Amino acid sequence: MDYFQRYLDFVGNTESPIVYHRWTSISIIGALLSRTVYLPFGHSHIYPNQYLMLMGAPGTRKSTAIGIGKRILKEVGYHRFAPDRMSKERFLMEMMPPELDDLDDDLEMLVMDKPSEIFVVAEEFGDFLGQGNMEFATMLTKLWDNMESYEHPKIHGKSVTVFKPTVNILSGNTIQGLALTIPPEGIGNGFMSRLIFIYAEETGIKITFPVPPDDSILAELVEHLIKIKELKGIVTISNEAKVILDRMYKGFIGMTDSRLKHYGTRRFTHLLKLCMIFAAADLRMEITEDDALKANTLLHHTEVKMPKALGEFGRNRYGDVSHMVLNALADSFLPMSHQDIWKVVSQDLSKTSELGDILRNLQAAERIQVITVNGKQGYYPMHTEVKEWEPDLLLEDFLTDKEYL
Repeated sequence: MDYFQRYLDFVGNTESPIVYHRWTSISIIGALLSRTVYLPFGHSHIYPNQYLMLMGAPGTRKSTAIGIGKRILKEVGYHRFAPDRMSKERFLMEMMPPELDDLDDDLEMLVMDKPSEIFVVAEEFGDFLGQGNMEFATMLTKLWDNMESYEHPKIHGKSVTVFKPTVNILSGNTIQGLALTIPPEGIGNGFMSRLIFIYAEETGIKITFPVPPDDSILAELVEHLIKIKELKGIVTISNEAKVILDRMYKGFIGMTDSRLKHYGTRRFTHLLKLCMIFAAADLRMEITEDDALKANTLLHHTEVKMPKALGEFGRNRYGDVSHMVLNALADSFLPMSHQDIWKVVSQDLSKTSELGDILRNLQAAERIQVITVNGKQGYYPMHTEVKEWEPDLLLEDFLTDKEYL
């Protein structure tokens, strides 16, 4: 079965961007596989867990895509979901295998000898993590690495050890929400490099009366996902795939946005995790050249929009207003004058000279330019070229037309 096509068939006509559904369908495979399959990688192992964040304006229907994926997982029998909000100590308790539930809330007794797992499904990630909770974010950073055990800082003189922890995250957020959840200084924190930000604009589709999903397709998906869940053992890489993955690793030139610099250092790990999931979707334990091409294609087109997912987060104290300016210019067919832009941001600034500073900074950063169109002079977005991969390292017919927009 073409798992991804059948997943989109089940989703049907939707107000949510297709790319949200694509990544959600990937995330639920990663959650089901947990730690049952792994890819040997030097002195360590790579597992298919991921931290995904669907980014977009309010009303982009992030929660719709997330909710469909969660429903399908429940139908498969998966139940290792994290509560909507909790302390980091309670988070560790929730990771315990079901047979250890009799420990109740005694965290100090939590010493496991069986793999622990949890899936954070948060329609609003800020509601789950809280505002500026870098201690929790730092703990999640360490857990992404799938260490053999995680030792929690001592509580009342005792250490707490979690055995083989595996965490997956599928979440939603807005640019403003991201700034509240993770302070700007968190950009240098390893948590940001472990997140994949999936940005999309509103589709503009309005469906007054959505058609109920086809239960027969749901049954097909559930049956297939149960087979995926049964996969166990070592994932291998075909010789052809090794050649092309080597080119992808050495050919990646890094992210031009300095805020994503650290993401670039983990890009190849993200790529291999995707390859594992694409192989598993076909019930295979070997990564093929086709898997590598699909993974690189999806990751590349997601990365192109990552700077937009962050908006002006982490840039300066006028970050939110700069983002408003860029959005206003992007939505305008003609250049906008200083006065036009002031009408948009006047409620967020105290004087027009502040807007002048913002516009000069955006010009210096080559984000906007001054042009004349139909006799009107003003500010307009600067469209920068994005370096593409060599054509044979992308599989352009893999994604739908809407995902390329």
